[in-house]
Amino acid sequence: MSQNNGELKMKQMKNYFYHRSNQKIAALVFALTAALDLQAAGVSSDAGDYQALPGGTNLAVAYYQHTEADKAYANGDKVADDLDLSIDLGILRYVRFIEVGDWIVDPQFLLPFAKQKMNGADDISGVGDLIVGGIAWPLHDAEKGRYFGFGGFLTVPTGSNETKGFAISNDRYQYNVQAGYYHALTDKFALEGVGQFELYSEQKYTNIEKEVFFQTDFSALYKVTDKSNLAVTWRHTDGGKEKVNGVTERGSDRKDTFVVSASTNIKPNLQLLLQWRQDVNVENGLEISGLQSRLLYAF
Repeated sequence: MSQNNGELKMKQMKNYFYHRSNQKIAALVFALTAALDLQAAGVSSDAGDYQALPGGTNLAVAYYQHTEADKAYANGDKVADDLDLSIDLGILRYVRFIEVGDWIVDPQFLLPFAKQKMNGADDISGVGDLIVGGIAWPLHDAEKGRYFGFGGFLTVPTGSNETKGFAISNDRYQYNVQAGYYHALTDKFALEGVGQFELYSEQKYTNIEKEVFFQTDFSALYKVTDKSNLAVTWRHTDGGKEKVNGVTERGSDRKDTFVVSASTNIKPNLQLLLQWRQDVNVENGLEISGLQSRLLYAF
């Protein structure tokens, strides 16, 4: 398929989707054109992220994530089971921790890039939308292991291939607001909870209006050694219903996700984190499973 024919086919599929009210057709075509649901992927926290670091610390972070999806659901019904969809996603991130009075803040930016494959469609690769923002901690008691922070992130539609259903290039502004609390129970055990919501501007290419999206994360963390940690996270997502001209064309993305994380310090200032995730109880959207790695360098 040539690039021009591919773009024409994609636009025809989108037009077909946005002029039908059948939810099963809508969910399937959206899965084929919009790929993986990554609206909060760039700003979702990993277990332990709400532990603020001392002012003056810099972080250079690189992520790699491989995710796959074969099944799509609409209103609890499976509408596809052979999408053969995969994304290899990378994210470059820079974080700077700064003392502002008694607070700690961490201005940062994230730049994703990816290669996307789907059965029967051309491969897509490129740079995604730029994300800027940060978290502020009015509570950062390292001695007691108590941290509370809140903040926000802005996703700017700077990505490539925004008209081709590229999962990390959404052709809209996204506004993410989140807050989290970390509480050490003992020297080895800790709990963490993070809540966030995301608002969206209208998507220019399709005129899609997207409602608010919610996500909650609850994590239990265990310190195996002074260098290594394990964590289990339960994540619930809901919202993101999409409308065109006031007509609902895609229901809310509602699912639960389990994440298992293991991290170790290769050097005092170099950490490797590995994660496995699996979606369950999917009511709308794609059932995703995948692996992620994170390499963090502190200086």
